[in-house]
Amino acid sequence: MSDATTTIGIRILDNEYQVSCPESEADELAAAARDLNQRMTRIRDAGKVFGVERIAVMAALNAIHDNRRLQRESGTGNQQTPEMVTALTRRVEEAIEARKG
Repeated sequence: MSDATTTIGIRILDNEYQVSCPESEADELAAAARDLNQRMTRIRDAGKVFGVERIAVMAALNAIHDNRRLQRESGTGNQQTPEMVTALTRRVEEAIEARKG
């Protein structure tokens, strides 16, 4: 059974983006966007990294590092996690590009 697609609005660094995803993943994607926004806001407010793209890269790097550390500490490893992070990153990048254009 396929999952219907929906579009949700996410807010990151005071910008609104529309992102498509399966309906069953909408709540999880919204939560991920809130987490990303918090991470990016902390990086921006620290004043050490400038530019939205650099802030996004640092936030993604920190999130992946945290995830890998948690996997190592728990002794679990989800082989799908890198692909899921890549897919989420691609969706956010597409939303940022669409906002620019």
